[in-house]
Amino acid sequence: MTEHNGREKQTEEKQKRKKKRGQSNAILIFGTIILVAFLLAAGMWLKATWGEAYEVVLPGLRGSSASETDRENELESLPDIMNILILGLDSRDKAMRADTIMLLTLNHRNNEINIISIPRDMRVEIPGRGEDKINHAYAYGGVALTRDVVENFLGVKMDYYMTTEFSGFKNIVDILGGIELEVESKMRYYASDVTIELNPGLQRLDGDKALQYVRFRSDGEGDLGRVQRQQKFLKVLLEEMIAFRNVLKFHRLLPELARNIKTDLELSQAILLVNKLKNVDITEINTFTLPGRAGSVQGVSYILPIEEEILQLVERYVKGNDVKQS
Repeated sequence: MTEHNGREKQTEEKQKRKKKRGQSNAILIFGTIILVAFLLAAGMWLKATWGEAYEVVLPGLRGSSASETDRENELESLPDIMNILILGLDSRDKAMRADTIMLLTLNHRNNEINIISIPRDMRVEIPGRGEDKINHAYAYGGVALTRDVVENFLGVKMDYYMTTEFSGFKNIVDILGGIELEVESKMRYYASDVTIELNPGLQRLDGDKALQYVRFRSDGEGDLGRVQRQQKFLKVLLEEMIAFRNVLKFHRLLPELARNIKTDLELSQAILLVNKLKNVDITEINTFTLPGRAGSVQGVSYILPIEEEILQLVERYVKGNDVKQS
């Protein structure tokens, strides 16, 4: 009788263990389904959000001779040296000239990241228009023509482009809770469409004040000084955006970015780019302005390029070649 009861007890315990395992497996399966559903939903949200920013301006030209496999491989990696043309637009300019022209170069061979600004008044050759200020290229032919002009002027291929309005970063700065910047001097400017009132010193700027900072050019340095401030602003903004403490703000930052930029970077490439940048010490990003001198041609003021210095700068920091100083 005791032996029979013992067998019944063992059988009962086995059934309980099976039941618990079954419950655990059900919970695991259910949890896995929930996780997969969440990841799929997140992926669809990311793709849909990025789709608002994605825009190919030269369909079929870049990579048209490459095989489908080559194009798929391109989406899974970044070039050894990648050049991104960044154009800052100002909606207040009815002629829609490029207010800011920058070249972002990521060199995976030596792990350098360089930002080179082209003064908007630099005199260059614009196909079909002759020599003119480089920022006029956008008014004449949008991104496509501007990219051609920059490629011909610098002798390098632009892999991708990105357009944005600095005014669009106002909300992004506010989402981040402001950015900390050293304002170099007292800045005052008043016009019908803009008011700039900044005092010198290290301070946290909200979106409105940050926009004032990047727009100011009423000092002795003019547009060249403004270019340096824009470079400084972008470095600080990038540092804030990829900071760990702002990860929880990603769901608010990405839609705002998508609304204010246009680019032909695929989502997968943009993610690779962000992963690359998040491991970079922002202070190690090199910033340059293409060398030029103020001049006048037929009564029109320009920045006249200093060609030899530009050639050396491009060879070293865009093409990644060693340059012997003469």
